[in-house]
Amino acid sequence: MDNVFSEIKGSLPMPEVARFYGLEMNRAGMACCPFHDDKTPSLKVYDDHFYCFGCGATGDCTGFVAKLFGLRQIDAARKISEDFGLGLFDRNFAAPIKIAADSKYEMQKWISEARLTVREYLAELYKWHRDYAPRNQDDEFHPLFVESLQKMDYIEYLQDILMRGSEEDRRDLYENNKADINKIRERLDSLVERQTTLRRAI
Repeated sequence: MDNVFSEIKGSLPMPEVARFYGLEMNRAGMACCPFHDDKTPSLKVYDDHFYCFGCGATGDCTGFVAKLFGLRQIDAARKISEDFGLGLFDRNFAAPIKIAADSKYEMQKWISEARLTVREYLAELYKWHRDYAPRNQDDEFHPLFVESLQKMDYIEYLQDILMRGSEEDRRDLYENNKADINKIRERLDSLVERQTTLRRAI
């Protein structure tokens, strides 16, 4: 079985695996550690392993997935093989991945996508608040300025939960606020569609 772990380690760079399972890294390869309550990035992702300077967690791709989803090493290897299409296991080999682990993976994936969505929308709100602010007291409020006033506090709250909230807070958001994130995504998509239509009309 050592060849399976070696194959994974040789085929997949650690940063690629970490990003796939929802870890957000800065340009220096640092990220908030998912294995303890980390407010500032303390986990360093190298090409072939990770190490957290806060809690001491370390390992390679398989170890990262095992710890993230609460799996045995062999099950983590199977999950990576399936998720990345490596085909390293026969159908009858290794225990099935636990439903709870898959559920946690789906939540991590959703949180990663939600972070991007909220960050993108918040950037638009900040821009509208700056660009469309009335210049004098007689100016009518631009609709996009009004939207920034109405939405900014709540979107900042969502970003705070997604970026710095506890595991329980993020799970509550995942279970109860998907509709809000979907509406934000639809709003962003409508803006892109509108911009595309305007460009075509020029």
